[in-house]
Amino acid sequence: MSQYRGIDRHRFEPARLVLGLALTAIAVVVYVRARDEEGRLPVAVLLALVAGSLLLAGLVSLVTRSLRRAREGGKPRPEDPA
Repeated sequence: MSQYRGIDRHRFEPARLVLGLALTAIAVVVYVRARDEEGRLPVAVLLALVAGSLLLAGLVSLVTRSLRRAREGGKPRPEDPA
């Protein structure tokens, strides 16, 4: 049990932060473009931005996982039961 009452502590996941920031930035770009006189963003560009955001989050997740394993000495950590 954590030292804080009523607060469930969890591990920080940088990939979630990166994905959230990237998708928020895409939403802002889409909104600004929609307010502009030129109109919307092409669907192909939008899909490429979203796919790039997902790939970036995956890369951050892999780096985070490898750094955590290196810090723990390479021993596998048992998964938390859901």
